[in-house]
Amino acid sequence: MYTLYHFPISCSNVVKIVLELIDVEHQVCIVDLLNAEQRSPEFLALNPSGKVPVLVEGDRVMTQSAAILIHLSQKFPDANLMPDLASEEGMEALKWFDFISASLHGNFDKVIHSERISNDSDIVKANAEELILKQLELVESRLLKSTFLTGEQPSLADYYFAVILGWSKMLSFNLLERYPIFADFKVKLKVASPQSNSLQAL
Repeated sequence: MYTLYHFPISCSNVVKIVLELIDVEHQVCIVDLLNAEQRSPEFLALNPSGKVPVLVEGDRVMTQSAAILIHLSQKFPDANLMPDLASEEGMEALKWFDFISASLHGNFDKVIHSERISNDSDIVKANAEELILKQLELVESRLLKSTFLTGEQPSLADYYFAVILGWSKMLSFNLLERYPIFADFKVKLKVASPQSNSLQAL
């Protein structure tokens, strides 16, 4: 039994999607980030960094979304969340997963939490959006050639990207109007992965 400490609009949603895709028994505990529950003594005892997701299995506590996702993909290979990581296809999948989960997510963090970086949060947000546009152009170019980021079968990178698309309201432009291929991508991803209710709700 897994317990996922989760906030619905955060990156922990990717872990929730993956738990549903691998069809493993789990329960979800909501950590209300808007009311600072991540700073409560109880949660900080689980994760001193005060961030979701946290995934607990027995007495083992796992943190950092990318690490959790890679771990689950390797523990449950039949779910086909990632190709063999030692293969050429595995390297390609890891490349896109790192690009989405670290680079793109990192710039969205700067948009969403620009005030944490500088008092001039408007400049921080504008610079981050400029980088996001360049990164989205790379994703668009890839999806013009391939159904999903790593080929014809979805991988962790695709599920992560689908969650990030849900943060587009934080941007100063309409992301799906500028990149209509991303709406088509979400439809194809949902068709390919009907067993995840969380993915279908995106």
